[in-house]
Amino acid sequence: MSFTLAPYFHPTMVIFVDDDESFLKSLDLELPTHWAYRLFAEPERALEFLNHPPPLAPLVDRSFVHSRDRTSNRSMTLDITIIEQEINHLVRFARNSVVMVDYSMPLMNGPEFCSELTDPYIQKAMLTGVADEKIAVQAFNAKLINRFIPKNTSHSISDILAFSEELQHDYFTQHTATLINTLALDPPLFLLDRDVARAIRRVMQKHNIVEDYLIDDPTGFLMLRADGSAIRILVFGPKDIHRSVADAEKLGVADDILLAVPQGCVLMSYTDAPEDYSAGDYPWADNLVAAESVKDAE
Repeated sequence: MSFTLAPYFHPTMVIFVDDDESFLKSLDLELPTHWAYRLFAEPERALEFLNHPPPLAPLVDRSFVHSRDRTSNRSMTLDITIIEQEINHLVRFARNSVVMVDYSMPLMNGPEFCSELTDPYIQKAMLTGVADEKIAVQAFNAKLINRFIPKNTSHSISDILAFSEELQHDYFTQHTATLINTLALDPPLFLLDRDVARAIRRVMQKHNIVEDYLIDDPTGFLMLRADGSAIRILVFGPKDIHRSVADAEKLGVADDILLAVPQGCVLMSYTDAPEDYSAGDYPWADNLVAAESVKDAE
């Protein structure tokens, strides 16, 4: 079973290691302002930083709740609400996901540096000169590194940026494997649908989304823009729409609003409505948001 959308993603720390301080200074000017990153000119200090235990256990390790039944049998269940709560932990950005290390350093070369890393999930890329590419291929085949990037070319900076983002996503793919396998037992169907994934990615691109978290009841995603503002994407199937209409009918929602929901609108909230929902003067229409219908999908 292949998911088209990951259950969560957020910016993580990208580490650059190069004894050429002038290169690090020029790189510092090119990196996106919303990135979390550290620059190290000394590989020993970088290793000490990378091999230090993270301040917060991985989300996947905290998403499973242990319990016992009456016969004392232990079980483990996935609590999706913990995924959404990750947004409250500022230290989530301190997780190291990608290391980009220069091959040629006097005290420790790139492959030697990568072999000393203790976190198996960290994605590793090596910056190489022309003479180092044969060694880089050998390191790649030995699975010491995940990528190698030619250094000092006209497009090396753009390659570094592109591969850094790609490797961050690869890091999450590996790190969330257990979580995805558990979700696969009873998944939210929209996580499997390519048409829904395309629609959601269009919204993410339009709003400059930099992190997202799967939410439950109502199903969808909680997302943050690069400026820190939040939006929610709700994904409703036919059953969800019918249930929403039934709930709204019980609350005395205006008839024109009830008709609008099945036609492609979502009633976002009525938590601040008056106790007498049938009073008639509550601005229900202000809580309507236009929905996009995704063809060939529920």
